[in-house]
Amino acid sequence: MKKLIKNILYFMFPVVAVLAATEYMAEGIPNEYSIKNDYLDKNSSRVEVLYLGNSHVYFGINPDYALHQSYNASYISQSLNLDQMILSKYKWEKLKYIVIPADYVSMYYTLETANDKWRIKNYNLYYHFRIGYDPVNYTEIFTGKFKDQMKRMEDYYIQKKHNIVSTPLGFGTAYQSPSPLDINKTSKEAIKRHTFDIQSEEYLHNFKINKEAVNRIVGFAEKNQVKVIFLSSPVSLEYYRNCNRIQLASTMNVYNDLLKKYPETCSHMDFMQSSYFSNTDFYDGDHLNNIGAQKLTKLVEMKLIK
Repeated sequence: MKKLIKNILYFMFPVVAVLAATEYMAEGIPNEYSIKNDYLDKNSSRVEVLYLGNSHVYFGINPDYALHQSYNASYISQSLNLDQMILSKYKWEKLKYIVIPADYVSMYYTLETANDKWRIKNYNLYYHFRIGYDPVNYTEIFTGKFKDQMKRMEDYYIQKKHNIVSTPLGFGTAYQSPSPLDINKTSKEAIKRHTFDIQSEEYLHNFKINKEAVNRIVGFAEKNQVKVIFLSSPVSLEYYRNCNRIQLASTMNVYNDLLKKYPETCSHMDFMQSSYFSNTDFYDGDHLNNIGAQKLTKLVEMKLIK
């Protein structure tokens, strides 16, 4: 028996060593999460306007056109509870404004219950959060296909390719103008993904989590004399027309209650139906392209000054 155990250990050691080395190399490849964490570790004390949120902000706010020292810390599928965790992690010595999304999906969506919940591992690995107990969510190589990880390592370590699709200030650059997509078609597809059974236990739980997160963000702001801006990003007319009015009203009621309770701290910038944006400003039904992002950034930053 001892000999068998010894043989098993001899066999397992090189396998474990290879896996550990592969994981180390995979985590060493720069990505949007590690870059954002590195930037905030070094520069959070200089940030005046912090943009948080999901892909609407990630592709909608370009700090290169900002009038303040701004940073876009949002990302695809980033829910409000994760925004609150990011806000809590760093030191904000010069922070004046926190901008968070007030969108159709905001209150009923969390990354942990989403189709792309595999992204949780990025917050655990690169922001050093501790979300959940699933060991897979603390590794790169066991998330997704192993051959894809090998391709990433080949691209970075051998081909010297850097596949970063965001600017140094956190803006997502993938959605360029002109869009190759049908805006009306993608609007209908997006609204289908974003409309939930808001009476179900799962989405009521998400609502509770996000409401608590928003209250904590506002509480932080109130304590530190920082303004909170609720940003309703532009969406296409087709997207807005197909919103479930009960879900939208339930979501906006949370923000409206905070506006009434903290009128000196909270403000709402609502661009959902803004006539300033046309279909040429969108990449798809609910995301701006780079031209639309430039327009939205300038609008928001000018309103901050006023």
